[in-house]
Amino acid sequence: MTGQLRDRVVALTGAGSGLGLLTTRRLLEQGACVIANYRSSADELLALRSLHPDTLHLVAGDVGEEDTAIAIAAQARALGRLDVLIHNAAVSRDRALISMSLDEWDDVMRVNLRGAFLATKHSLPVMLRARYGRVIYVSSVVAVIGSAGQANYAASKAGLHGLSHAVAQEYSSRGIRSVVLAPGLLDTGIGARLTPKVQARKVARTLHGVGDARSIASTIAFLSSADADFINGAVVRSDGGILF
Repeated sequence: MTGQLRDRVVALTGAGSGLGLLTTRRLLEQGACVIANYRSSADELLALRSLHPDTLHLVAGDVGEEDTAIAIAAQARALGRLDVLIHNAAVSRDRALISMSLDEWDDVMRVNLRGAFLATKHSLPVMLRARYGRVIYVSSVVAVIGSAGQANYAASKAGLHGLSHAVAQEYSSRGIRSVVLAPGLLDTGIGARLTPKVQARKVARTLHGVGDARSIASTIAFLSSADADFINGAVVRSDGGILF
């Protein structure tokens, strides 16, 4: 599979840690030129850039701010193209709905959904110029089945599904494809920060337990490749199966 993404320019938000960092590594291994956005975690990305000085470009910034999306698109223009945008950046502020503050709701929506809108809005013109592009939104199984204490997170991720379907409908005639990837509980990122009690409860609902984030990174890399060009306007679930 090495070289599957050679000559492709891929922009990825939330690349500094967790699934985003694993995905950055996988994209680079497969030959992509990666524009990696991060907000605070940069040490491992800087180490990666020393190994890939010509194919890893870092863009710092909060995806909830429009300037960050503009900077990502500007880097893509400097590279001459943008084949794939992956919106992976996400935060959680878990609390029972009745106790959830407006700030906790807005913080999650600003990064998870507003960030996706801004990144898409400013990346699309670069893709439209080439009449080709793919947008991948990293969602979650909670967008499909819900999760107690995560009304804000589930709603923000479900919003990505509607956004993706709209992008597919609006821009298919210009060669743009859009897809949602909805992982389940993973061994990194938000999933790894759950308390043992909460994690055990979630694992009990799965058919295959906690997912390996490296496998999800490989799935994202596949969706970034030309081999996935006929996957469009779809939600791809990668949760190992949910127990009913």
